[in-house]
Amino acid sequence: MENPTAEDKATTPDDEFHLPGLSVLRDAVQNVAMKVPPRNKLQQDGIAGMTTAVSSLPDGMANGLLAGVNPIYGLYSCIAGPVVGGLFSSTQLMMITATSASAIMAGQTIAALPAGEREKVFFLLVTLIGVFQAVLGLLGLGRLTRFVSFSVMIGFLTGISVLLIMSQLPTATGYEPPKGNSLLQTYELLRHLDQVHLPTVAMAALTLLLAIILQRTPLKKFFALIAIAIPSLLVFIFQLEGVKIVQDLGDISGSTPGFAVPSFSEISFEVITGAVAVALVILIQGAGVSQSVPNRDGAGTSTSRDFIAQGAANITCGFFRGLPVGGSLGTTAINVLARAQTRWACIFSGLSMAIMVLGLSGIVAHTAMPSLGAMLILAGTRSLKLSDIVSTWNSGWKSWPSFLAAGVTFGATLVLPIPTAVGIGVLLSAFLFVTRTSTEITLVELRKRPDGHIEEHSPPKTLKGNQVTVLNVYGNLFYAGARTLEHLLPKPGADIQNPVVILRLRGRTSLGSTLVSVLANYAAQLKGAKGKLYLTGVSEQVNREIMRSRMLRMNGPVKAFKVTPVLGASTHNAVVDAEAWLIEGEGGTLKQ
Repeated sequence: MENPTAEDKATTPDDEFHLPGLSVLRDAVQNVAMKVPPRNKLQQDGIAGMTTAVSSLPDGMANGLLAGVNPIYGLYSCIAGPVVGGLFSSTQLMMITATSASAIMAGQTIAALPAGEREKVFFLLVTLIGVFQAVLGLLGLGRLTRFVSFSVMIGFLTGISVLLIMSQLPTATGYEPPKGNSLLQTYELLRHLDQVHLPTVAMAALTLLLAIILQRTPLKKFFALIAIAIPSLLVFIFQLEGVKIVQDLGDISGSTPGFAVPSFSEISFEVITGAVAVALVILIQGAGVSQSVPNRDGAGTSTSRDFIAQGAANITCGFFRGLPVGGSLGTTAINVLARAQTRWACIFSGLSMAIMVLGLSGIVAHTAMPSLGAMLILAGTRSLKLSDIVSTWNSGWKSWPSFLAAGVTFGATLVLPIPTAVGIGVLLSAFLFVTRTSTEITLVELRKRPDGHIEEHSPPKTLKGNQVTVLNVYGNLFYAGARTLEHLLPKPGADIQNPVVILRLRGRTSLGSTLVSVLANYAAQLKGAKGKLYLTGVSEQVNREIMRSRMLRMNGPVKAFKVTPVLGASTHNAVVDAEAWLIEGEGGTLKQ
């Protein structure tokens, strides 16, 4: 018997119907009282935390600009997000911090407001995003992400990784492309390679070289920090002209974020709908990131708990003047690349950012931007799951919908805004689900061998008179699946009488009106040939559904045998009853 997963444990029947989310919340809160890991792991987590904090500086400030607010708010979210998210998240290495997608969507939500009102509405928006996410997590709705297919998720994550790499090429080359998406900017860069800034390229190349070499030395624990520090020191010593540093983005010095209650009086329909949209995009993106980073200790993950973690982080950011946060693939990739071991790496990242903003802003301000860009390029390269890509590619030729979904989602992620790409991915997943469940219907005929064993055979195209045909069906029989079954069911042959069909329904908890209609029509066809339809393995719920529909005339042309604990017992009883009916001549013609 399989052990229940963390997601299955997250919602017990009692929790689901009486105390929604109690188990999920209890598991999340237990993280706060977690045991401190061994010293060697804690040390490595501290190094990884400092590395991700340094790499988050330019992105945090840039995300503040993308959202249309003060860049310092982006750094505040890099403090609160990782600390609170790290405490609650079930995915231990996932960095919950500001992302460009959430920043852009949040900025678009408040763009129409007067400049003087934007900030107070902005932090209200962030708080509501967190509230919606936490509620979804408490209700255990993280399991709905199971309906986002693997191929769609691979296409999305691969697109995000490629976007991460392309977005850092201008930073690593010193080329200033025209405004546009990263794909267009990369194309322009390739067309104008003569315009790259060679000192910038040299610093980026040195960073990559150091990062690769240092990972094979005793200094491998510190490779990321050293790979960033040495080029930055060279830029500072030699004052390399044209090589950008963090300070060029703006002043990062300042106080820690202060507590401020959002202005709840500013709640409006537009703010609520905007918060819901941003919350859903963050959660779907975070679910994808979670799938790419399994816990090092083998512990299971719970999407619902991750929902709560992101919700708690956003509520905190709303009260401490931060941007909306969520699972970030780029920062998570840096975290993994820096050999993070436990959730403490995320917590240390937030604390390190606070220290930088408070006391080390002068030193950090001189960090070379090409070095940060190079590290993000390396992280993006490492986050590409080649085995998953190859698996999707190879299976794609046999399962073209999966192949198409992965390709379309990948392309959409590259050329469209991330929220739009996420929406396309979700719609494609729904399309795949409907397509597969409606077409993957298998109908087989069951025949008993002389030794008593049961064999499966292809069903006959037409039924024979005075003969019992036992059928078993596999697959989802709702909606289109029922119509597929309708085409697969063998029809009575011409000029034959008394055909009997026994259809096994064991394991069906519900039929649905479409399937009931299909069975009623099939029973009418059999009745026209003076035949009968038997339904076996019928559960109490299915039996009540049939009785309420009044479409199937029970004990007339249709007869049902209820399910029993013994496999095949109801079908055996139906076969005995059908053969007796044929022998007794109730169909109008005695069996010869």
